[in-house]
Amino acid sequence: MKRVCSNYKLFGGFGLLIALNGIIGFGAYKLLTSSNISIDKVDLLNDNDARFTYAVILGLLTLFLVLFITQNRFIIASREEIVFINPLIPFLRKKYKWTDFDYYVTVDESSRHASHEAVWLIKNGKLEARFSSFYYSNYDDLLGQISTRNEGGKDFSVFDQLLILLRLKRVKD
Repeated sequence: MKRVCSNYKLFGGFGLLIALNGIIGFGAYKLLTSSNISIDKVDLLNDNDARFTYAVILGLLTLFLVLFITQNRFIIASREEIVFINPLIPFLRKKYKWTDFDYYVTVDESSRHASHEAVWLIKNGKLEARFSSFYYSNYDDLLGQISTRNEGGKDFSVFDQLLILLRLKRVKD
């Protein structure tokens, strides 16, 4: 039984999200320690500018951490199963048998300067799991481990992709 472990693409999505988390974290640190914005609770309750600033900082930190956790999972794939492991909390993992999925499709996901191929694993018409060449350098090795029916490539608009990723729309058979 051959197992394939994912390798993050350092100059792809993984590196981008690490850099964004670092920049936002450093910016939050500098803003809170070197600016005129008070960290005092009383001032925070009475100062609308401070509340807005804290809300923006916490919102951005949360957004980039959620993106990192959901999009950069460590993957172990074999002919029998695929395991998605959370990069920050490794004991949070999802294990699927290939028979859990009805089929898979390949989708071209667009970024600002290029298009990246992604595998969408579909169950009951909904996107259950995915992995992309944007995040993993050994995407082709992971693709070779799939033991589920291939429905080929599908074209979705950027808006449809967003709705499917948010599970607000079904993937049409």
